[in-house]
Amino acid sequence: MCIRDRSTWVAVATGDAVICSRCKGIFNFYSTLTKDSADDKQVWQCEFCGNPNEVQLEEEELPKVDQLTYVLQSAQQVMEKKEGGEDITLMFCIDVSGSMCVTQPIEGRMALKYDKLKKLQTLKKFGNGSQQYTQGERANQTYVSRMQCVQTAIESQLKGLSSGAPKRKVGIVTFSNDVALIGDGTLPPKVYAGDKLTNFEGLLEASQKDADAYMTKPIEATQADLIKGLERIEESGQTALGPGLVVALGAALKGIPGSRVIICTDGLANVGIGSIENLENEKTAKETEEFYKKVGELARAKGVSISIVSIVSEECNLEMLSPLADLTGGDIIKVNPMNLSSDFASILSESIVATNVELRMKLHKGLTFRNENPAQISEDGSLLVKPIGNATEGQEVTVEYCAKSEEELKKMSDVDFTKVKELSFQVQISYDSLAGAKCVRLITKKLGITFEKEHAKKSANYEVISINAIQKSAKLAQKGDYRAAQANAVHWQKMIKGSEHYDNFLTNVKPLYNALEKQQNEDVQKSKVGKFEFSKAKSNDATVHLVNQATRISSKKMKKK
Repeated sequence: MCIRDRSTWVAVATGDAVICSRCKGIFNFYSTLTKDSADDKQVWQCEFCGNPNEVQLEEEELPKVDQLTYVLQSAQQVMEKKEGGEDITLMFCIDVSGSMCVTQPIEGRMALKYDKLKKLQTLKKFGNGSQQYTQGERANQTYVSRMQCVQTAIESQLKGLSSGAPKRKVGIVTFSNDVALIGDGTLPPKVYAGDKLTNFEGLLEASQKDADAYMTKPIEATQADLIKGLERIEESGQTALGPGLVVALGAALKGIPGSRVIICTDGLANVGIGSIENLENEKTAKETEEFYKKVGELARAKGVSISIVSIVSEECNLEMLSPLADLTGGDIIKVNPMNLSSDFASILSESIVATNVELRMKLHKGLTFRNENPAQISEDGSLLVKPIGNATEGQEVTVEYCAKSEEELKKMSDVDFTKVKELSFQVQISYDSLAGAKCVRLITKKLGITFEKEHAKKSANYEVISINAIQKSAKLAQKGDYRAAQANAVHWQKMIKGSEHYDNFLTNVKPLYNALEKQQNEDVQKSKVGKFEFSKAKSNDATVHLVNQATRISSKKMKKK
């Protein structure tokens, strides 16, 4: 997708798009006009379906390049212009349950910020002032809690945002037994507790209303207040992840499209709506799944992305939470707490460039899509309509197509394929810009055809093929069809072998393949036990993390060997 390409200027079209009355293809740089000599009418014979369209175009309206942007509604037509250079809203949604105080050792004795045990160190000393150590504890080690890592990582991001994106509104929500909206840190936290945690609509409405007071100032004015808010955080209690998510989303919805929510957690949601622990039956499991899907769909519709950061060695049932990221263009990451700062930075480095994105791809009628969702295909297999939602910078979407069968081609009496030298392809990307304009990016190409397999293989773009292979395997894995996902990877491996991208393909696909193999072995063991727990995920968190990352693979993200 090419919604924003910093290296290439894309022309804005003059006039409205001219659309084929039969197949909805758009008149483009490669289209040709003929004139009816009798009445001087212009006729465009669609290069995709062959339909003759009567049109009326002035010279300045004829496309001069193969990429154009049509502005359907300007930002001023869609919404009142925002003043003051308002930026997006970023909400950190932090798990502060009791398990976040779990520590891990690092080499060396260090004085760390957010160390709540510092005041108790005198209790560990002998009467002469010398230090004593518990069994297994070493003199040259410092123990760091998960919460300290989160606090330090967020503080680092706050400082970076204050200088790099000073107009951005940044807020914090914490959750344990209850939920606290710290917001931009300028007011005492707003606490949501009790029955409020089980009421989705009420909690969303209340958090949106409260955000009017709690999210008023940009990070350049609130950095110090937010850091003080971080310092006051105490770990305790259970995990009201669902309610915390709703409050964070409510606050983010008050920002402009492109706003973000980042959830950081180390355990199963077990309080309020979205509780995953101790699901009793299929009905309650389905209701919980629908809750997270509903939140994801709402966020996507409003142009908000949701990312989930979980702690390695802990299971959070990311499979249940995954619609939040999958529907909104967010990330699912499992991290070592010590690496949180770089992982937060990685998530934030991919900014949203457009919302409500929909991709429509037109093929020549002699071609058809394959290995795509049948519900998204029409026009006898030549039109694909794929909803994208939020698009991030650097995101790449691939599709597969092939020639129709010889029998189908013979039925097309209006096309002599023995004389066809080129075929047309067109991508129509409709989207809302972050400024509010409704646009369509039109990309049209004509590609030569060959009947020689070896010539086609030499001309193929194996980096794109590698990305498509990994994305398709991940999509199959998301559906639970692990064997098909592995078979797809092996199929494309054979084709890519021998190309300069083969080693990179293996480097990126092997972790996914091996994770799926391990997951299937675990499934076999579970089936032998014969007991199914609705609160247990079908896929472990490590598998869900790898699958999510594989669906978002791009040329930039491909690990180079």
